Amino acid sequence: MTKKRVFWESFMVIMIILAIVEIFVEDLSRIFVWSISARGALLIVGFLFDLIFTIEFTIRSIIAPKEKGWINYFLYEKGWVDFVSSVPLILFNSGPIMIGMFWPGKLIALPFLGMLNILKVTKILRVARVLRILRILKIFKSSKEDDESAKRIAQLGRIISVSIVAITMVLIVSPLFPKLFYDMDNNVQIKKQVYVDIARDWYKSLRQYNMKRITYLSQKLAEDKNVIYAYSSGRTVVNHLGDNVSPAKVIPQKYFYTDYKVLNYLGFKIWYSIHDIVIDNARINFLIETIIVVLIISLFIFYKDPSAKQIK
Repeated sequence: MTKKRVFWESFMVIMIILAIVEIFVEDLSRIFVWSISARGALLIVGFLFDLIFTIEFTIRSIIAPKEKGWINYFLYEKGWVDFVSSVPLILFNSGPIMIGMFWPGKLIALPFLGMLNILKVTKILRVARVLRILRILKIFKSSKEDDESAKRIAQLGRIISVSIVAITMVLIVSPLFPKLFYDMDNNVQIKKQVYVDIARDWYKSLRQYNMKRITYLSQKLAEDKNVIYAYSSGRTVVNHLGDNVSPAKVIPQKYFYTDYKVLNYLGFKIWYSIHDIVIDNARINFLIETIIVVLIISLFIFYKDPSAKQIK
């Protein structure tokens, strides 16, 4: 390889390692409730990594037809790994996250995000980020001069690809079995339904002037640790923020934007935390990503030994 090519490949290896480290640190920031500024900075760093890999894939796609052809690059040189670990992430993950951070209201104007939520592919996209470690194998393969080493690394790549595809398939079907697999979206909807029922009950009690029921609902909300602020018909029902504060201004300063939801139903508006669900989801993500990385490193160490037996 030329010096420029060696420098570029070395740079990409460093970027891949840093990007994988960022994934784990991002999960830890949710689990240990880091500051809003720190978590925001990590999301921006993740977006920049996705942007770098997307630009790289675009450049390789432009250059490929001039060399061995784009089909050869995409299929036989594992260009699909470059694609899966870059373009979908910036379109459906880090890109929308940046919009959510800087222009929260604009997410409603993106209809494909609703479909994305229905398809429940968040975990799959995070697995795609870990897929970047396969790109290191591509670089090692291209740098090996002897055929035997290149063949071992190629076989290793195939085994790891099959393993990750299997894990991905499990993640795809997991929403169909919520009792067997943790489903963040389903848990968020369950919590939302609890407050929808309370809002409906509150509205019905107001119309019937059932003050005893309203007092009971107020006490129930006040004892709920997830309720941040609630009001109805201009009257504050629950306030865990302090006196004389505007929830629309104060809550974004105290809670990361992914850690709370706002429900406005039948004149009853409530801000409530979903951070307990976010933490559980981060723990599951951390476990899945750790399993994948350990699997890849273990297989790489095994296949790096020339005396290792071939697995058929």
